[in-house]
Amino acid sequence: MAKAISKFHSWLIIVALLSLNIVEQAASVINATIPGMAKAFPNEKLVNIELITTIVSIFVTVFVLVSGIFVKWIGQKKTAILGLLIASISSVIPAIANNFTIILISRAVLGVGIGLANPLAISLIGVFFYGDQRAKLMGWRSAIAGIGTAAMTFLAGQLLVFGWHTAYWVYLLFIPTLILFIFAVPDPEKSGALKRQEIEQAKEMTEAAKQGNEVKKNPIGLIILLTLLTFFTLISMMVFAVKLPTYFVQAHIGTPTDASNVWSAVNLATVVGGFLFGPIYKRLDKYVLPLGLFLAGLCVIIIPFASSLGMIYVVSMIDGIAGSLIIPYIFNRISEVSSAKKAPLFTSIALVGSNLGSFMAPYAGELLGMGTNAGLAIMNSGIINIILAVVSLAVIFILKKKRYV
Repeated sequence: MAKAISKFHSWLIIVALLSLNIVEQAASVINATIPGMAKAFPNEKLVNIELITTIVSIFVTVFVLVSGIFVKWIGQKKTAILGLLIASISSVIPAIANNFTIILISRAVLGVGIGLANPLAISLIGVFFYGDQRAKLMGWRSAIAGIGTAAMTFLAGQLLVFGWHTAYWVYLLFIPTLILFIFAVPDPEKSGALKRQEIEQAKEMTEAAKQGNEVKKNPIGLIILLTLLTFFTLISMMVFAVKLPTYFVQAHIGTPTDASNVWSAVNLATVVGGFLFGPIYKRLDKYVLPLGLFLAGLCVIIIPFASSLGMIYVVSMIDGIAGSLIIPYIFNRISEVSSAKKAPLFTSIALVGSNLGSFMAPYAGELLGMGTNAGLAIMNSGIINIILAVVSLAVIFILKKKRYV
């Protein structure tokens, strides 16, 4: 951090940046309102009611790319504040609106706000923090996002007792993040943080050169590879999530509720993995990527052969920990190789890969399962991760041989 910023101020910045990641994943916290809304709007098809979640994702995917244009116009801090302001206002409109079209539009606008702020949740970590601390916070961001969205989902469920409208007031929790960004986060362009980032990156390049390696700044080829890796990793993760309930029923292992409980355990494990990422990355450096991919893939492959529900719980939680090492590494790597001006754009590109991977998962699951075989789909999704692990390890060895890092 810059010397002019106190330790307390530094922690305020950390809280602001990490809480922004909760906003990023908050679209689904009100999914439990769907049955109540279906009763309130009997003339609407259920698929249209369910759009209240998916329409957010569509607009997030589009506006993570548009975010880079806004950063050029008004800067990173103002873009994040604009996105948070849009999200804070639009998210609570369903709490007072009784027209379904207005509610649906408000959810689309929520996607706009999240999309504008989303890339800054990652790139600003790279602006204000460096080295091991940056890697640690990249792991923390996924852990805190998991805890925050779980807490918001629980609170929305409690508010649902008073009616589906009331559940949407949970989004008032966006406001503290907005206030923190306005008053606690320095403007990177005006505070000298971008200049400090360039100095720190120059130090990293000098240190790499002393070790006989070369760091290429803004490598388009690497960004494309990381985006493709994000795309296929999310496909693998989400095929497992989508097909697990069906597999439980087909294999007579348990009920969809049991599958939901297993997935909750996976999410809990990702929180643990998020906090472990920093220390593991410090020891293993770039090899944390193939390790995470291999372990995640191996665990998912084991699922269809597991002989008991207890074994599935254990293997799935190991998968959650291993999987939570992958995405933080990708975005930490993007921060390492991106200049201050290019980081938001490159982060946006990788996020598009992430969102498209999630969107394509149901279709990929059908293909991997040869139609309706959920167990086969899960096993093949694990094989994808094993392949990615082998490819990533080969790329690391090739770059190491060429003295690139």
